[in-house]
Amino acid sequence: MINVGKTKGILASSLAFSLLLLAQQAAFALPSDIEAVDALEKAKILSPNIRMNARVGQDEIEVATYKNPKANLSDCKIEALLIARTLMELAPGEVPRVVVYFYNSSSLSTFKQVAVTAGDVKAFASGSISKDELLKSLVVKEDSILDPSKRVASYLSEGQYAKRNKVNTVLRDDQIFISTALDSTLSERLLKLEALKLADQALEAAPVEYKLAQVTFVDHGQSKENRVVSISRSSLSLLGEALNTALQNVTLAAVKAQGSDGKVDIQGYELKDGLRKEERMGLLTILRHLDKEGVNPGKANIAEFLAIDDIASTAIDAELLDRIDKLRGLLAKLEENMESNKEFRTVVPANSVPNNSATKIGAPQIKNAPVAYEEGNADNLKARVLANPSAHVAAMEARLAQKTKSHVGEEHANFPTILQYVIDTLKSSGRAAEAAPFEERLVKLQAKKQAKIEDKGKETGK
Repeated sequence: MINVGKTKGILASSLAFSLLLLAQQAAFALPSDIEAVDALEKAKILSPNIRMNARVGQDEIEVATYKNPKANLSDCKIEALLIARTLMELAPGEVPRVVVYFYNSSSLSTFKQVAVTAGDVKAFASGSISKDELLKSLVVKEDSILDPSKRVASYLSEGQYAKRNKVNTVLRDDQIFISTALDSTLSERLLKLEALKLADQALEAAPVEYKLAQVTFVDHGQSKENRVVSISRSSLSLLGEALNTALQNVTLAAVKAQGSDGKVDIQGYELKDGLRKEERMGLLTILRHLDKEGVNPGKANIAEFLAIDDIASTAIDAELLDRIDKLRGLLAKLEENMESNKEFRTVVPANSVPNNSATKIGAPQIKNAPVAYEEGNADNLKARVLANPSAHVAAMEARLAQKTKSHVGEEHANFPTILQYVIDTLKSSGRAAEAAPFEERLVKLQAKKQAKIEDKGKETGK
């Protein structure tokens, strides 16, 4: 008799094991070309101004970059080793070899080549081989691109084609066949210009015997209608002259980016097209609110907003959203502080102020006052403090408690300022003894704040 329960248990275990294997395989899958480049850029192995490209294959990953003019052969080996380690950590056990091509900045046909195997990286990581021994074992080959197909592919990739679309090339007979993804947002005229650019770069990189470049924009949409443009080497010069003539009346001016001089019209600013437009509008709304209330958000925050808006059409969505979230947090804090400060500007009704000589005393010139009070309000506030300092502090503490996550008023950033104002007001009126308890409380709060800062510093140090 078949034990149904046991059979179900075996099937469930088998299914779970299969899912685990699939998850592991997915976790260690080879990265895409773009993912490989992103990982290397984040690792900051090379200088930020040095561009690179990657081609991921089953047997190896090829990385093409420029050689720093000041770098020697040992530097190239070290950079290649770090590049290989970074890529191999992306997919453990899946990358057997990484080949790094350091091109000459003045010629894309000559390069230095360094190959690093997974065994090299493992041996160094395990300590079975020293750094000097490993560097001696790595060989730097100086070579040039003899294969026209590779030369053309390298040249086109280095051209930083828009939106980082992958460009494929095939050389056959006397023709170069180029294919890349169709950007459906481009007009026919712009597609032709893109084709002209790709054909011009390809024919420039290829030997003279290649007479024609055929560019195919592959349609991955539902219609599956590819766009094909053929441009001969002989027609390139004619097209170039015609284009130059047509563009003679088009002025190319050098204009500073908006806000580069520190002045930005926030109220009239218009967002650029791109990713996360709704979230960017949220940032702009806060900035406009602060601007309307006369609050300066700071040059750094404005510069970051402009930078986010500038890269919205080309940035990676996750990275763009991360920058938006960080800036939103900073601006929200400014907005919260602004609203808190409004509490101090509230005019106290005349019948709530005790009718005594204190109301006639001029407001003390205290540099630690929480805000610049509107005309007449400083006297009212001073009267409330002198009438009953403890009640005033308690009332302000309760009001600030509504604005803190912990609902504890004294944890609000403005509370120490309020205490200081009460202390200075009492002392200026000859009531230093009454100020003593508030001074003691202020000292404790400052000590508590300092302790938190030190604890955070210790955690960061770990």
